[in-house]
Amino acid sequence: MSARIEPQAVVQMVEDYVTSELASREKFDNRDPLDHSGVWSLHALAAAIYVKGYEDGEQAQAERDRGQRARDRQAGDPS
Repeated sequence: MSARIEPQAVVQMVEDYVTSELASREKFDNRDPLDHSGVWSLHALAAAIYVKGYEDGEQAQAERDRGQRARDRQAGDPS
């Protein structure tokens, strides 16, 4: 999975999660810390999820646009 761009809010959510996990490791002896690879993997996953949601949103908007154009044609609007 290649690195993708994450929105700042998603970056912050992942970083907050990592901080929480590190704090939990200090409190509980049955927690393993996230290493650099694990943190990178979380960011890559978050970016992939964000991209999927964005793509789905684009498809939904395209469908709405097609519906509007069809209604406009039925109503006799040439645009």
